Amino acid sequence: MNENQPPADLLSYFAGSPPFLQQTIDTLPVPIFYKDTQGVYLGCNQAFEHFVQISHEELIGSTAHDLFETEFASACKKADTELCADGGTQCYENEFTNQVGETLWVVFHKKCFYNPQGEIAGIIGVIFDITAQKKLEEKLTRYATLDQLTGLFNRREGQKLAATAIELAVNKEINFGVMLVDVDRFKQVNDRYGHAAGDQALQHIAAVISKVKQSDEVVIRWGGEEFLILTPMPLECVNVKEKLIKRANEYRQGVSSSPLRLKSRSVAMTISIGVSCYTNQTLEELINQADSSMYRAKKAGRNRVCD
Repeated sequence: MNENQPPADLLSYFAGSPPFLQQTIDTLPVPIFYKDTQGVYLGCNQAFEHFVQISHEELIGSTAHDLFETEFASACKKADTELCADGGTQCYENEFTNQVGETLWVVFHKKCFYNPQGEIAGIIGVIFDITAQKKLEEKLTRYATLDQLTGLFNRREGQKLAATAIELAVNKEINFGVMLVDVDRFKQVNDRYGHAAGDQALQHIAAVISKVKQSDEVVIRWGGEEFLILTPMPLECVNVKEKLIKRANEYRQGVSSSPLRLKSRSVAMTISIGVSCYTNQTLEELINQADSSMYRAKKAGRNRVCD
């Protein structure tokens, strides 16, 4: 109990309620709470105690700011103030961290209750835990946007991101270029060590590329053993191609200096990279230019960068 003592008339009102009312809400599996117009908790059911990991005794006389993290408590206070001003009902989602550190997604359904004089006396609320639903939504989003083998953006999402980069370049907000990366002798790894080793090789290359990647770059699993890297640069940059080639060589060197470990065996890995700078091409033209450059790198001996 803290200094936020609820009004005596409200306390006596709830204290005087027939015991079966409390017993009834205690049988309900959803968390239920009630508080006065100042946000001071007046009571709850057992499901609420379990959900927030706070006892009934600790709850009564406390506010959200006494019990929960500031951001969540402030959101509760704002919503309560709006509800008490307008009356009626309220429904919204929020992220919530309980007393034992579990982060949950919840839906609040709240409604004002009234005193015998017909005045708003407080709020009664019900909480629905939608954490499992949110996790499923996040998982489906990952499946829709990420390559499941490497964890990089998949081709479909990559095309959207590349289109956004082109839009920014058209609007004179950025310069940018692309690197098309192909794993050298990937078929030999597959044929010699098996498809599982091939998958490991792709995961290894993706991990090395991700380690070399700068924060503003985007790496995409373009398909098969190919990766596409989008590299934005400031609009005032005048040597875009030189910087793009420099970055490509940093990726190339990162891979060549990081052999793949297959059980007790160390397998050298290299990549060939074709680069292309955006100069008002379509996305297809830009990728085709990088693809042609990449094949020149292959023909020139692999493990190199061509523009």
